[in-house]
Amino acid sequence: MPAKPACFSPTHLHELDLAANLAADLVSEAYDLDFGNFRQWPVDIRHYPQLSDEEKRYDVLAQLFRYSRHDAVPKGGQPDFWRVCLYDPVILAAMEREALDLHSLLCYILTHELIHVSRFIRFMELFGLDKAARAREEEIVHAETVLLLSKLNKTALTPVLSLFQTGRLALDEK
Repeated sequence: MPAKPACFSPTHLHELDLAANLAADLVSEAYDLDFGNFRQWPVDIRHYPQLSDEEKRYDVLAQLFRYSRHDAVPKGGQPDFWRVCLYDPVILAAMEREALDLHSLLCYILTHELIHVSRFIRFMELFGLDKAARAREEEIVHAETVLLLSKLNKTALTPVLSLFQTGRLALDEK
C-alpha cells in the first residue's frame, strides 16, 4: 500500500488562512475589487485531502480550476467560481527542500492565483489559453505577484521570491 501523502497540519491550515486573507486584501486593493473580505470572493481554496481525484496533481504547487454555479445566483453577473487547488505534499516538500517559511510560500502561491482570478474576472485575460498565451500570462502574473509582495517588505518573502524568479519552483504548467 502506498504511503499516505503529507498533508497540512492544523498549524499549517492556520497559516493558510492567514495567507489567504493577506493575499485577498493585497489583490482586492490592487485590482480595485470590492469583495469586502476574503469570504466574499468567488473563490474556493482547497488543499489536498479536499480535492477530487481529477483535481490532484504532484508536479505543481497549485492549480486554478473554473467551475460553473448551476445552483447559485451569479454575483456581479459572473456565473463562475474558481477553485484554487493546493497540493500539500508538493508544497511541504518544496518548503523543506528549499528551507522556506510556509507562510511566505503560501502568500506567494495565493497572491499569484488570486491575481489570475482577478484578471479573468476583469476580462484582462481569458481562462482558456493556449500554451503560448498561458506562458505569457504566467510571466505577467508572476511580475505582478512580486510587485505586490515586495510592498510588504517582509524578509521571509525574499527567498520565496528569489526561487520563483529563477524558475526553481514551478507554480503552474507552462
